[in-house]
Amino acid sequence: MLAQMWGLLAVVLLLCSVSVQSQRKFSQRKHRPYGPRPRTPMSYREDEDKIWLFAVSGRRKPFNYLSDEGKLVGFTVDFVNAVCKEARQKCSMTLAQFTECTFTDRNINYPGRGLMAEWFDACPGYGVTVDRLNGFDFTLPFLNTDASFSVLPGNPSGFNASAADFSNFTITHLTGAGTNANCLNRIGKKFGNITIAANLPDARRLLETRQADVLFSPRNNITDLETLPERVHCDVSGTAVMVKKGSSLPKWWNLAFTRWVRRGGYDLFCKQTKDKYQYDFDCMTGKPPTRRRLYARYGPYAGKGDGFKVEM
Repeated sequence: MLAQMWGLLAVVLLLCSVSVQSQRKFSQRKHRPYGPRPRTPMSYREDEDKIWLFAVSGRRKPFNYLSDEGKLVGFTVDFVNAVCKEARQKCSMTLAQFTECTFTDRNINYPGRGLMAEWFDACPGYGVTVDRLNGFDFTLPFLNTDASFSVLPGNPSGFNASAADFSNFTITHLTGAGTNANCLNRIGKKFGNITIAANLPDARRLLETRQADVLFSPRNNITDLETLPERVHCDVSGTAVMVKKGSSLPKWWNLAFTRWVRRGGYDLFCKQTKDKYQYDFDCMTGKPPTRRRLYARYGPYAGKGDGFKVEM
């Protein structure tokens, strides 16, 4: 009887020893949470209900303007909707004065109040320039662009756009425009007085009252003005969507846009919108650019996968 009790006690002690050793080994293991490790979502997926707002002035026919019925239409409107559809993002257009996107103060372009305060997320249709990159981020470009000089009919001031020295002329440009003093310096022009115009009607008034001799702008056709044939480039990569520094919009936009280009969607879109608006939009041809380079232009880009050309 005594022997049986000692045997039972030995078994109990053995089981207790095994249990203690197992607990020690388990406690030494690195703790891992149950289930798969959580994956950090990309910033533009954090809020699937977000509606991305794109602001335009409604005064750039045929890019963005109000139809006779009052509906906001144009190339830029259709383009934004097409890329957002490709990206499966919820997007909407909104109206805002262009100065809410950018403005000029003492020859420096600053981000506008609306963009910085996040009244909207993006300003489509702005040229990517060296000085704008100080205050904004951009998507990949989607249109070629250039700049020109416009004068009163007959060029009464005798302005020569091919000359190296503009010192005897007063130049005006719109507030926030990339066609500014910095651009004139980059293209090697000597100049004197520059007057900032609040908008296009104000620029016309400055020319008509002889307070300015020439308008420097990215427009090649301005009503009641004569645009000289010379073309220059203030941009580094074309026209793109301009956003607040640090915005996550370019992440999903560039992926969707590049995919759209490669499967021929962009090329078809450009052909259709040229017919729709009866305007020769300067679309790119060739492969989509994959990176941004200062003082250089993307080249070749639109077509079905080989060719998106950015001839700036």
